[in-house]
Amino acid sequence: MGDVLGTAVSGLLSYQRAISTTSHNIANVNTDGYSRQRTELDTRFPTAFGSSFIGNGVELTTIVRSHDQFLTNSVRESTSDFTRLEKFSDLASQIDNLLADPEGGISPILQEFFGAVQDMADDPSSGSARYQLLSISEAMVNRFSSFDTRLQQLSSNTEKDIQTSIDEINELAASIANINNVLADTNGSGVLSQQSSDLLDQRDNLLEQLASKVNIQVINEPSNNITVLIGNGQTMVSGSSSYSLHAQPDPADPSKSIIAYTGLISDIDISGQLNGGELGGLLDYRSTVLNPTKNSLGRIAIGLADTFNDQHREGMDLNNALGGDFFSFSQPRTVAHTANTGITASTNVTTTITDVNQLTIDDYTLSFNAGNWQLVSSSGSASTAADVTADLPDAGDTTIAFEGLTIVVEAAAGLPANGDSFSIKPTESGSRTIGVSITDPNAIAAAAPIRTQSSLQNLGDMEISQGMVIDVSNPNLLQTATITFNTPPDTFDVEVGGVIVAAAVPYSNNMAYSLNGWEVNLTGVNPQPGDTLTIEANLGGVGDNRNALELSRLQTTGFFDNGSNNYQEAYSVLVGRVGSLTHSAEVDRDAQGALLSQAEDRRSQVSGVNLDEEAANLIKYQQAYEASARVISTIQTLFETLINSTR
Repeated sequence: MGDVLGTAVSGLLSYQRAISTTSHNIANVNTDGYSRQRTELDTRFPTAFGSSFIGNGVELTTIVRSHDQFLTNSVRESTSDFTRLEKFSDLASQIDNLLADPEGGISPILQEFFGAVQDMADDPSSGSARYQLLSISEAMVNRFSSFDTRLQQLSSNTEKDIQTSIDEINELAASIANINNVLADTNGSGVLSQQSSDLLDQRDNLLEQLASKVNIQVINEPSNNITVLIGNGQTMVSGSSSYSLHAQPDPADPSKSIIAYTGLISDIDISGQLNGGELGGLLDYRSTVLNPTKNSLGRIAIGLADTFNDQHREGMDLNNALGGDFFSFSQPRTVAHTANTGITASTNVTTTITDVNQLTIDDYTLSFNAGNWQLVSSSGSASTAADVTADLPDAGDTTIAFEGLTIVVEAAAGLPANGDSFSIKPTESGSRTIGVSITDPNAIAAAAPIRTQSSLQNLGDMEISQGMVIDVSNPNLLQTATITFNTPPDTFDVEVGGVIVAAAVPYSNNMAYSLNGWEVNLTGVNPQPGDTLTIEANLGGVGDNRNALELSRLQTTGFFDNGSNNYQEAYSVLVGRVGSLTHSAEVDRDAQGALLSQAEDRRSQVSGVNLDEEAANLIKYQQAYEASARVISTIQTLFETLINSTR
């Protein structure tokens, strides 16, 4: 009877634990990362009886975790890719919507600005047209400024999001290391031969959360321990130890942060090695959308200001003065690396924009090594110049002209040291710093600075063009010049200020002649001796719109990308580029989301809790438990019958 009782008790205990496990599954049906558990039952070791054996019941050998490592890895990798694309597309769409706004974008205000320029060209003496031009100009520079402010806000938010992601990564790594430690203790104590399924689920869930922040590599170690790597193999978790990341100012440009890894020896910059997850999406967005957009807008603002100023300076205003700068803007920003030991001041390296046609949206690094300065752009183009400061004190400045920029390293700065470097950002602040320099409407130079005329006493058929300015900086530009034909009339003399500056100049029909920064065309087949032509300052040229027309033509003139794009085309290229990146990211995100759902479904088929199945198991184990209890009840009846029969 004792064996029968023990057999029945083994059934009670085993099925009680099976019911408990089923209950545990049901309770965790909605727990993220939970893997279904099942009980494994086996017969107990039998007892020898004569020439055979008598069974001793059942025992619970183990509780198995329904888990497939391949499917878990697949979900983790898909999660990392999906969250990167989701974060990237969400952020990129904000800039895409900003740039493509049909009313609040840059393209509409450029159209309004040149419309105002054309209105002034139609009536250069109109005070209202001039006031309107200044008003639209202020609105345009404010639009550029508001865009820059918005991009600065996005940049600040991005830096905060990067810091938040780093903090979460560090917390998750510490939690994983802690679970590793607990699992190692339970596995190595000798008391338990199997690690907790719930702790393993928690660790896998933490790994999945970590993968949603940054791409990771998980290495399974002995005793079910793990090592977690990021970047190019930097250890984030090893056993019970965890390491950390932190954001710190970039020594090449303190306005931007880098991500440093705190390892066994010292901090190292791994910003360029991180990918995947939210952090990877943030870094991709910052480098491929946010910063290039700021640079592109800055290039358009600088290009507009620079080229408009060039043409405006070639005109004359209503105050009879040559045109000045219509717009103001800042020159490129130069930042000295904090580790420089030779030349430490950024003021000793000056950068100027000399050719908008060649100007790119790249940032540059100027570095010194082995006697040479090398300029490298963010897109990989480069230029090298030999340093001349080694010949101090007689040396001159070192100059590099490259991609529309002229960089000058002043000899007065002293000798550079190997490794000295400077970050150069030509267009980053262009949209922030562009402004209108003119406040007086009469200072708008709509007229040309010179005018020409033929004497009414001329007997020949000579004609002179209106003339054009080829060098507005010539100090004699506005001096009156008189062309007088000689006898015979195949030559002419040129007089300036009562002095003949050119004598017996050979004449031919439709010839060009230039002097003192201007150029005119002379036409006529029958000049007569004594015929005179005059080039003089265009004083009082209230109705002259020649320079205003030239200003309006700038709208359709190609200035960017070696002359292939005008202002609005350059902006359209920017809008198209950001739109393309955003759309591509959205398409990839949706595709990766579908892959993630499929991976989660496959894992759920193996690890997920099926309530119908658990309900069936519950009934099965309950009936087995009741049957074992009935055996015990039967044994009790047998014992009572036996005892009563022997009284």
